[in-house]
Amino acid sequence: MVHDLDGSLEEALRRLCSREGAAFQLDGEPYTLPRRAEVALLRIAQGGLANVSRHAEAARAALTLTYMEDEVAMDIVDDGRGFDPLTRSGNGLGFIRDRAAELGGAVTVESAPGLGTALAVTLPVP
Repeated sequence: MVHDLDGSLEEALRRLCSREGAAFQLDGEPYTLPRRAEVALLRIAQGGLANVSRHAEAARAALTLTYMEDEVAMDIVDDGRGFDPLTRSGNGLGFIRDRAAELGGAVTVESAPGLGTALAVTLPVP
């Protein structure tokens, strides 16, 4: 697990994805985010990919970081076993939602049994 945000957020996410066996994609032109936002995104990525590793039984996972004019988005998608997000929301998802909410962000989880999972996090850019 990455304990420090050494270098850029993109570099830290690339290292994390490499360790976790997930693909990494960067969309948009990177710009400097507040340190709190970078740390939150890294911690959310760690939690999201840990959930994939522990629970999804996925053959593939991918993380995409997208820089837009007024927000930054991070998506983690896997082809694992999925779940019903209306009936199951463990501590990992609660942590992710709390981290995003602290910064005015939003979290969306799309999943269904047998169909994998997509986790989308957006944070506004100050």
